[in-house]
Formats: sequence, structure tokens, C-alpha cells
Amino acid sequence: MKKSLPILAMLAMLFAACKTTKYTPEKFPIRQVVFGDGGGFTGIETSYTLLENGQLFKQVGVEGAYMELKAIKAKKAKEMFDKVNALQLFKLDIEKPGNMYYFLRQVTDHLDSRVTWGAGDYMPPQGVVVVYRELKEIAKTQQEAAAAKSTKQKSDKQPKTEGKKDEPTTKPKEENSGW
Repeated sequence: MKKSLPILAMLAMLFAACKTTKYTPEKFPIRQVVFGDGGGFTGIETSYTLLENGQLFKQVGVEGAYMELKAIKAKKAKEMFDKVNALQLFKLDIEKPGNMYYFLRQVTDHLDSRVTWGAGDYMPPQGVVVVYRELKEIAKTQQEAAAAKSTKQKSDKQPKTEGKKDEPTTKPKEENSGW
């Protein structure tokens, strides 16, 4: 019994060390990758914030509330952070928005770098576009997964109606021959 106690203590410490911190928008860590788009008819900006632990948040409008999307694996998040870091955004001076614009931002302990493009007469470096598209695809996939989970939870909460025929959701149209 005495020999197994230190082993159990070490296992408990190992599991505690592996636990990933879960963040809220009020307490985001410093290191972030932020990307999104805006402009057009409404002029509203939609941004996504990816954290190193894989958490992903969406914000519509500058003052909009953050919505947490389905997280990605921390390994994939690290891969995306590395790709953004390799772009060296701090060396790029890209501020070329158009009616519709796209942006990629890297926030670290020492830097806050953002590139914005969309002007019809400007094409950003291919690497920026490739990483942006990959991030947008991740956001789309995770948003769809979050929506599917939300829909499933709502349908699970609705009472089951066994033996009852489904009632029509719309009323039958009345015959209005005078019109």
C-alpha cells in the first residue's frame, strides 16, 4: 500500500498538468490569432479568435458578443500559430482594404500585427491568402459543428409525442373566390 501511494500521487499530478485551461472572452490569453472579414453593404466586421489551446470564438460587429465555437485540437491550433508566425506579419505593411476586406492578425507578448486587404488593385502575398483560407475553413467547420450540437441539444429537450399524429404546422388556405 505504501509503495502505491507515491505512484498514485504522481499520476494525479500528471493528469492535473495535462488539463487544458479554458478561457472566456473576458480573460483571453495574450497570444492569439485573429482573422475575419468585413465591409460590404452592412459594413459589419466578423472576426474569429483562435487560442493556443484550440478554443475558437466568433464575434460579429466590434461591440458584438463573443460566441464560442467548437474547439479544435491543441496540436492543430499550434500548427496554425506556427504558420501565422512564419508569415512574419510584423514585417508586412499591408493596409489595403476594399469595399469588402479581409484581415489576419497575430497578437503575442511583444507584438500586435495586422494585415488588411481587399482592394481590387492589390493582391497580398500568396502565403497570407493560403493561411487565411485555411483558418476560415476551420472556422466554418467548427461553426457548423457547434450549430449541429446546439440543434441536437434542442431536439433532445423536446418532449416525445408517442402515438400522436403530427399536427400540421400551417393552417389550410381558405378558399377566397371573391379576390
